[in-house]
Amino acid sequence: MSCEPERVTALVDGALEGEERARIEAHVARCEVCRVQAADERALRARLRALPAPEVPFGLEQRVRAKLRRRHRWPGTVRALLPLAAVLVLALWARGYAPFVAWELSRDHDHCFGRPRLPAQVWASEPDLLIAWFDGKGDRLPLLPSTAGRLALVGGRHCWLPDASRAAHVYYTSDDQQLSVFVVSHGVRMDDDFATSSGGNAVALVRLGGRVVGVVGEDHGDVSAFVTGLRTSVAALGTQGPAPASLPAS
Repeated sequence: MSCEPERVTALVDGALEGEERARIEAHVARCEVCRVQAADERALRARLRALPAPEVPFGLEQRVRAKLRRRHRWPGTVRALLPLAAVLVLALWARGYAPFVAWELSRDHDHCFGRPRLPAQVWASEPDLLIAWFDGKGDRLPLLPSTAGRLALVGGRHCWLPDASRAAHVYYTSDDQQLSVFVVSHGVRMDDDFATSSGGNAVALVRLGGRVVGVVGEDHGDVSAFVTGLRTSVAALGTQGPAPASLPAS
């Protein structure tokens, strides 16, 4: 059986029954790709359910129900795709919502650092080499340090986030600490810098040189010190130029 992403979505939404449900469940149990899709979609729905409910006009439910009663029943294929359409609408709404972006970055930080070996696409301890690699892929990074306290730059990769956007992800490590720097590829709805805790991690979202940069680490002090040093470097040298050698220790 080949992969059927829309059926996996329908399975997660409880839209399948009987033999069809059993068939897709058996496939997901054997297929790593579909198992990851199902896990990601369940996590996304859990996060969306936790978001504040938007205000709706009075009487909206009654008007929608009245219109639906007047319409013909949709074909089976359309009904099966409705859960996927609903997820896409919710994902587009959540994209750019600062708490949701923070959760996405924290999740990817744990995903990468939770592996036995970091899944880097480029290994580099020199900022200019890493910046040049990402620039060649169409991503402009801010000025980065080679070290920040005990943390040292080791490499990076492109990571796909649950909202289907791609982010540049840069890794810093020490013997007992990990820190991630992300360049978000879309706008983020926030009036000022945004800081929060998500998934047990400290997350900061800041605007630097027209880009939104996310910093994720286990300790709020480390994240705050990194952001302060990064902002100071950008203010002193501009958005272009050589990367600073180090940031002050927290």
